[in-house]
Amino acid sequence: MSTDIQYRFLEQGVRELEVRGVGVRASTLWHDRYVSRLRPPDIAGDRDIPVEAVYEALDYCQENWEAICEVQDRERGQLEEAGFFGGGSASSH
Repeated sequence: MSTDIQYRFLEQGVRELEVRGVGVRASTLWHDRYVSRLRPPDIAGDRDIPVEAVYEALDYCQENWEAICEVQDRERGQLEEAGFFGGGSASSH
């Protein structure tokens, strides 16, 4: 993921960029917008962040979507192996 760009509202989190001082992942805001179909002003109000931070996060996600998906796929794989979804490497009967 490209972090050469200076972001006003985003900073590096554990796995991807997050809204500075809030810890909400950029991809979470993308989910709010495109899966939950919330408008950016509504997302900003619900999460108590500036609407500009929402737009910045959406732009970041659009530019870095493949890398974000790779991180999320790895995270899901780790959760599956740990048995979080009821499967994974749990002991057999």
